[in-house]
Amino acid sequence: MGAWGSARQNAGDLDVLSRRPRALYLLGVGWLLFACWFVGLLSISSSRNGGNHRATVISSQDVDIYAQQVLLKIPAQAVHEQVTVEVKPSQEKLPMDKEFYSSNFGENDTSTTIIFNIWKGRPKALAVQLVKALTQKHVTPPEVWIMCFDSPMENKYRHVIDVVKRKFPKQAHLLKFTVSQFNYKFHGRFLLAYMATTKYVLIVDDDKAIDGDTVNDYIKYMKRQPGVWGNNGHRRASTFEEYKSWPRNFTGEDMAEQDYLSGMWFLEQSWLEYFMKERLPSWTTSEDMHLSHVMRKYLNLNTYAGKVAVGKTLPRKPNEVQATQGSALDLREFIFDHELGRGNKVVNVKAPIQTLVYAETVGDIEDYLQKLEACLSYNSSNVVNVAETDGKLQKGPWCAGGKTAAVFRGAKEQDVKGLIAAAEKLCARTHCEYFSVKPSIKHGIRYFNMREGYGQGASSVEIPFQTGATDVMASLVGVLNNVLPETLFVPNVEDMTWPETDLSKRNRLKIYHRTVLLAVDIHRNSKTNGKAIDTHIGAMSGGGEYPYPKYTWSPAGGWWSKTKNWQRKTGMTLAVMAVVATPLLFFSSATHVKFPAEERRKLPSQY
Repeated sequence: MGAWGSARQNAGDLDVLSRRPRALYLLGVGWLLFACWFVGLLSISSSRNGGNHRATVISSQDVDIYAQQVLLKIPAQAVHEQVTVEVKPSQEKLPMDKEFYSSNFGENDTSTTIIFNIWKGRPKALAVQLVKALTQKHVTPPEVWIMCFDSPMENKYRHVIDVVKRKFPKQAHLLKFTVSQFNYKFHGRFLLAYMATTKYVLIVDDDKAIDGDTVNDYIKYMKRQPGVWGNNGHRRASTFEEYKSWPRNFTGEDMAEQDYLSGMWFLEQSWLEYFMKERLPSWTTSEDMHLSHVMRKYLNLNTYAGKVAVGKTLPRKPNEVQATQGSALDLREFIFDHELGRGNKVVNVKAPIQTLVYAETVGDIEDYLQKLEACLSYNSSNVVNVAETDGKLQKGPWCAGGKTAAVFRGAKEQDVKGLIAAAEKLCARTHCEYFSVKPSIKHGIRYFNMREGYGQGASSVEIPFQTGATDVMASLVGVLNNVLPETLFVPNVEDMTWPETDLSKRNRLKIYHRTVLLAVDIHRNSKTNGKAIDTHIGAMSGGGEYPYPKYTWSPAGGWWSKTKNWQRKTGMTLAVMAVVATPLLFFSSATHVKFPAEERRKLPSQY
């Protein structure tokens, strides 16, 4: 008799012996596993950002599914108790480390390079500037660079420098005179300042006076509040009358945040890495705007004006050599508008925009406009069916979206003209236009074009996904910091495909969709570069609930997350599964063989 027969003989105390009903037993176990899996997914979906928040996707009737919108609430994410990772920061010790990264300086290092840019300024003014630069007090004697780009007065300036060197022979080696037959204009001094080997740089116009304490005073301000510092600034406003300039309109303060500075800039030299992060909008003007823009966008460093060398004067240069006049004033305003779309922050203007609509196509904006029109005909067949409460239809959130503006990538593969036209139509429909003016030109803000590609959109080289996505992420975080919207809508791109001309690329829309979601997460989980006004406005990283947004790949998926009463339907489903699975389990338990423990050990392994 085989092993099975031996087992039966040794188990004579059993009254009933039969084979296990494997199929039914496995079916019951399968039902239980499915129930556990389903409940687990629902738990994950509802608890990712707080157990009480449920995921909702909002769609409209009679609208193409490709134009559906996903709603993202912007308020900060709730803070949950978590385990803190223990990390002791340390840095790599580089071989020949003195040859790496010249920007590693101690906290109390005062080394500074002072850079003067001269073109047609008065030689007497340069002489005064150089003397003050070489006699700075309480700091390491600064390097002094003089930039002379294609100036008809080069020989006169050279004579002034020679005279100053003879007057200060011990400091003569600190003076460096750079001459070029090409006019690198206003941006050139910032580009050359990138080569400085000191901790700080101070860049000064040829008509701006400094005194013997200028560098020391700026360092004191810098320790008080890191940022870009100067002594003459501009703070825009929503009306011409509210515009302020430093120091004229800030008599009761010793410092104030500005949109940008003019005439003088003091900052850490290493920060100039970001000056060329984006292609400069123009070589003609606006280096001051661009510097403040990139510092805010990439380092969260603001621009400030302080009482440094205030009241000091130099011989005035002729009016005909004033740089910012005529058409340059108009160009500056267009550049300011351009950088608002790129993520610049306006210091003193609170955007009235309540809702942003992120768009990939013109259809995304048009779909949103259709939803707004449906709100006006609440009882029509086109009304948005978001949810039901006690059998009553609820309006979609766009019906109370308030002033709404569009934001889009502005990439070269998009219909940018069509997006702008649709965005202006949306703004007109919701009265979203607002202003951020500096006398005396007034441009309305109606949409945000991020102009993807760091200014390289017109390049013949195809911009790779990693470059475009990182640019969009940084720009969108900047737009969110500036606008501080309550709600953001993004397209549902789950079933959409972009017509790629490059066969090596795919899933463009999904990549940028995730980029947008990452930008939102960064915005609400990190320091928000707040406005200089209304300091009671909390940063996005502060308190407040954040309803879990419906990411289109939500584990719960489809029908379950699209319905208002998903809890009731889930409960009914689990109850049905329990009714089916329970008898199977009892039947399996009653019919399978129960061997005593000592007998089970005697059974062959295949049983």
